[in-house]
Amino acid sequence: MDNSVLTVLAFDLGASSGRSIIGKLKNNNLELETLYRFTNGGIRLFDSFYWNILNLYQEIKTSLSLFVKKYGNNLNSIGIDSWGVDFVLLDEKDKIIGLTHHYRDARTKGIMEEMTKVVPKEEIFSQTGIQFMSLNTSTQLFSMVLNNSSQLSIVKSILMIPDYLNYLLSGVKSTEYSIATTTQLYNPLKKNWANSLIKKLGLQPEWFCKLIEPGTILGTLQDYITDEVGLDENIKVIAPLCHDTGSAVAAVPVDMDKYKNEEWAYLSSGTWSLLGVELIKPIISEKALKYNFTNEGGIGGTYRFLKNITGLWLIQECKKIWDKENFNFSWEIIEELTMDAEPFQFFINPNDKIFLNPPNMIKAIRQYCKNQYNKFPETIGEISRVIFESLALNYKHVLNIIEDIIRKEIKILYIIGGGSQNSLLNQFTSNALNLTVNAGPIEAAAIGNILVQALALDKIDNVSELRKIVRSSFPIKEYLPKDTNKWEKAYDSYLRIINP
Repeated sequence: MDNSVLTVLAFDLGASSGRSIIGKLKNNNLELETLYRFTNGGIRLFDSFYWNILNLYQEIKTSLSLFVKKYGNNLNSIGIDSWGVDFVLLDEKDKIIGLTHHYRDARTKGIMEEMTKVVPKEEIFSQTGIQFMSLNTSTQLFSMVLNNSSQLSIVKSILMIPDYLNYLLSGVKSTEYSIATTTQLYNPLKKNWANSLIKKLGLQPEWFCKLIEPGTILGTLQDYITDEVGLDENIKVIAPLCHDTGSAVAAVPVDMDKYKNEEWAYLSSGTWSLLGVELIKPIISEKALKYNFTNEGGIGGTYRFLKNITGLWLIQECKKIWDKENFNFSWEIIEELTMDAEPFQFFINPNDKIFLNPPNMIKAIRQYCKNQYNKFPETIGEISRVIFESLALNYKHVLNIIEDIIRKEIKILYIIGGGSQNSLLNQFTSNALNLTVNAGPIEAAAIGNILVQALALDKIDNVSELRKIVRSSFPIKEYLPKDTNKWEKAYDSYLRIINP
């Protein structure tokens, strides 16, 4: 183990915001400093929804300039992680083609059904092991095929969001393994692009770039960038697990000597909730297809067998409305109002299509409840309680299915990411699952990003050591189950709602 100080910069790009975080590693202890935060989000243009990808690139350069002003050239490397599924198209001169679509864009409405007429669901899943969602890269690209997009006539390369930013920084075109698996166009059994599926969908295999492993050193920052921001020329650009959930799960503070792969589960809690287990091999079975599970790439060649659940998006969208109505409640006040509300009055299915991107989330929740109960939650506390209880009960439902598929009993749940700060939801989750819950770290994606960079630079020996560093460097809060009998009864009621 090298005891010198390693200083790296992680860019953690989310759907609503981005941040650059400095990581300093010495003597098995990691210290974080948030250097810069910036906004991100979809831009609606007529009837379409886009990302401002060049603004993200500019914010990355702004972060580098700020680092130089504060610390000079004392930087070893940088790495980028982001959300999955979205991509850019490049022409023969590697120039970007058109605007970059947002995964919530309406162009994929009804497309998944059309796609599975061309290639059956069973065949797609057998080749990719990836769940079916309208926002998948495969569905987005097939919508362009189906609508005879003129852009496809000049495409020469397709790069995922972090891969494109890596290309701008390093000049190297490649696709990192974890982000590739989110496309539903990667074959985990062949460990390569699913070329036969790509062809059947009307796409060209040559559009998809060389695959690389997480922890690959792409090269150094391009000269024109170092000149612009004032950095030395030897700053390495490293591809960590470029999918933010992949980086976050790498940072799960599990003791790998105490718990085997199939004995612990993780919940990456944020706008989305991603609940799953880490496996050595993907599970591509009829049952996994039936319940729409996915096999995404993880650290050390592992697979994150998980299910996407609409997460804190529900309460985030409600809070936006309350803020506009001049309530401006803090999250702490919302938790207090939730606790004051009567428990177990209403339940919703968080994954119902009505909640994907409604004009008004509060109205959507009330309409759903009115359809189910012929009444609906009215107060802020009642609405919040519906969301938090339903999320916790949905986690129980998904974990039960996971245990059935892997034929193992989960002994502990780790909640990571921004949602790990939500003590009320964490306690509800422990109650519903009747499991010990360990919550933290908050900045899991950035931590995983930073420590995989450290792995690439030979400052850490293995994944077990990486996770030990997380445990020793950051506070982890434990939640023990309470009122489990009440939650078990509530679960029976919840099942009647989601399985009428």
